[in-house]
Amino acid sequence: MCRERDVLVIHDEVLTGLWRTGTPLASHHWEGAEPDLVILSKGLGAGYTSVAAVLVSPELAPLLRHEDADPLPAMGTMAANPLQAAACLGVLDELESLDAVAFASRGERLGAALAELPGLGPVKAVRGLGLLDGVEVAPGVLWPLMEEAERHGAFFYPFTGVGRPRSEGLVVAPPLTSTDGDITFVIAALRDAVAAVR
Repeated sequence: MCRERDVLVIHDEVLTGLWRTGTPLASHHWEGAEPDLVILSKGLGAGYTSVAAVLVSPELAPLLRHEDADPLPAMGTMAANPLQAAACLGVLDELESLDAVAFASRGERLGAALAELPGLGPVKAVRGLGLLDGVEVAPGVLWPLMEEAERHGAFFYPFTGVGRPRSEGLVVAPPLTSTDGDITFVIAALRDAVAAVR
């Protein structure tokens, strides 16, 4: 639809980008979903430094570079310092060296285990790809579930939505460097937490 109307396609891949869903960008899962601009952050610095980036398509880049203008600048407060650049290059090297088969296997195992949760106590639905899943729970249960999960040694990122009733749940996103044992631990901690708040 955007292509038909000559509208730029911008993907926010702050959370989903850099192999989180099993591919370099989440948009790679769908044919014909190529963006003009991609926003990256979080995984790009892997917690070592605060950083964000905007990827620009080769077709669009010349439009941003006028003959009389300076080359595309690194814009923003304290942007593009050597520490950020070194951290990003190290992160990208590490991501490229990941064992793709083992990584995919861990994501599939996590997704399959979480898919068994709907209908257990407060869990309404589970959706996700790779090592990024959302677990929707019944209204009013999110914070007790988070507290119970912490008692079992795991912390999950909460989300709350809009509408009536308002959706709420937690994000299950273990580190990309997680081992098989780490995935087993996360699954067990969440199952035990769900069982405790029935």
